[in-house]
Amino acid sequence: MTTTTKIFVILVCVLTFIFTPLVIAYAAQKENWKQLADDYRQELNIAYANERSIMAIAAAETQRYKSIHDQQRVQMADLQQQVVDLQDDLAKMTRQRDQLAISEDDFAKSARLLSAQMAVTTQHNESLRTAREQALERERELRSRNLQLTDAMKEANAQIVVLNQQLRQKVEEVAFFRQENQRLRAETGLGMAEPPLTAAPTPPAEGVTPPAAAPIRGRVTRVDGSMATINVGSAAGVREGMRMVVLRNGSYVCDLEITDAVTPNEAVGQVMLERARRIQPGDTVEDAASFAQR
Repeated sequence: MTTTTKIFVILVCVLTFIFTPLVIAYAAQKENWKQLADDYRQELNIAYANERSIMAIAAAETQRYKSIHDQQRVQMADLQQQVVDLQDDLAKMTRQRDQLAISEDDFAKSARLLSAQMAVTTQHNESLRTAREQALERERELRSRNLQLTDAMKEANAQIVVLNQQLRQKVEEVAFFRQENQRLRAETGLGMAEPPLTAAPTPPAEGVTPPAAAPIRGRVTRVDGSMATINVGSAAGVREGMRMVVLRNGSYVCDLEITDAVTPNEAVGQVMLERARRIQPGDTVEDAASFAQR
């Protein structure tokens, strides 16, 4: 019920109290006042009951409006709290805006710095691109030259293969001839062969013959593929390029050509003229000159 309705109800009640005696007096003059008084009393009772009902309704409406008012007060408090929260949020957003403005300035400075660096990098990239093109051109030239050298190397390798085959044949022939010569001398009782002849002129009769060098003998201590290590070195007269003969139980096995790995008590040689019998640790070695003078 609205306020206007409440006012209207109260005015009706007041007018009822005012005009009821007037109507009773007027009716007493015109009609049977007792009958009219009963009738009006009954009507007053009805009006009083209606008034009490209206008052109860008004009280209920007042209570309802009070409850609504309390609810609106609570809502108002919530809205005020929301306003406070929104103000705090606004303050935070203002601070964030200020920070973002500062960050934007920093980003602008960084962008300018990066632009400068980008310009320098671009210039450097241009230099690198030019250098790369030059390098590619040089690479193409080198590749062409490499192809030419590869062809030449293939041709040289083919020649080396042929020469190696020829050398292997000659080495096998020398080994065979050496073994055959040793066998024939042993069978005929002629002894060991004389040292190989050289192109040096024959010394005069009055010349003094130099004393023969002492034979160099040792043993094989280690075999690694085509390389073998012996237990004699520069202290015994072993030198780079010297030929050593490998024997096993007095029989020929192979030759060793001494490499540059020579120490006072040890030397390393390349296995040469190896055939069916393989060199192994424990075999004896002797310099080729002494072996030829046996």
